[in-house]
Amino acid sequence: MRKLTYAFALLLTLAALLLVLAPRLPAQTTDATSLAFDVVSIKRSTSGPGPAMGISPMDGDRILVRNATARLILGEAYDLRLLGLHDLILGLPAWADSETYDIDAKVAPADLPAFHKLLPRQRDPLLQPVLADRFHLVAHFETRTLAAYALVVAKGGPKLTPVKPAILPDGREDPGGITPGHDKIIATGATIEPLLHMLQLLLGRPVVDRTALTGHYSFTLTCAPNYAMRPVINGQMQSLSADEEALPDLFTAIQEQLGLKLESVKAPVQVLVVDHIEHPSDN
Repeated sequence: MRKLTYAFALLLTLAALLLVLAPRLPAQTTDATSLAFDVVSIKRSTSGPGPAMGISPMDGDRILVRNATARLILGEAYDLRLLGLHDLILGLPAWADSETYDIDAKVAPADLPAFHKLLPRQRDPLLQPVLADRFHLVAHFETRTLAAYALVVAKGGPKLTPVKPAILPDGREDPGGITPGHDKIIATGATIEPLLHMLQLLLGRPVVDRTALTGHYSFTLTCAPNYAMRPVINGQMQSLSADEEALPDLFTAIQEQLGLKLESVKAPVQVLVVDHIEHPSDN
């Protein structure tokens, strides 16, 4: 039940903060890991329930983390965002799943112009040197074959209408994004990649793209809330209402409404293997 509570809290946090699962684009004008923080504060958390990552307006000057475990921070920093992240981050000690931390990392003034050019998820790699410096993290990537889902085009073809992508101020195409709702998944000018991220969050398993779809799409996918979309109150997952039970499940909705299909597969997936990590010192 703890996992269910965590899953729903994470989805609500992502939606509320408008971290709408836009894909991580290569930083065309800035290498995020080359930017520097002027001040970094790390403390044991007293923030209360529910993790919060990356709370900073686009014109802000910092990355904030609230009430997050070391596992969740690693997941953000290295773009490994599955519920619990247990299959994708290996070798963490027990405290990395129980102790929570608050981080306030202020960007150096000289780096603010470059920082403001980055999309929210392009900023997350800035946490990598913080982990190395303050948590003494040593880690490496390996490729493992894991149970996964493949997103493919269903029989009859996709039911997606391409839309023209918006253009960002620096001339790049806006990757769009996907926002989770209680019984809906709403895409706005999004590529397939953010849909993969959303499905990974909902299903707790890697999802690989085998659709060959390269456009931008807007759609509303309506489905019965799966376990990660249903609220948990006082440790009890809430039952579906009669109206919700009448909705198609996620797998059926994807096929009927989007003309896509999820198939169970074994796929090569990058995992992060932690060689060494320590408790950070409070400051």
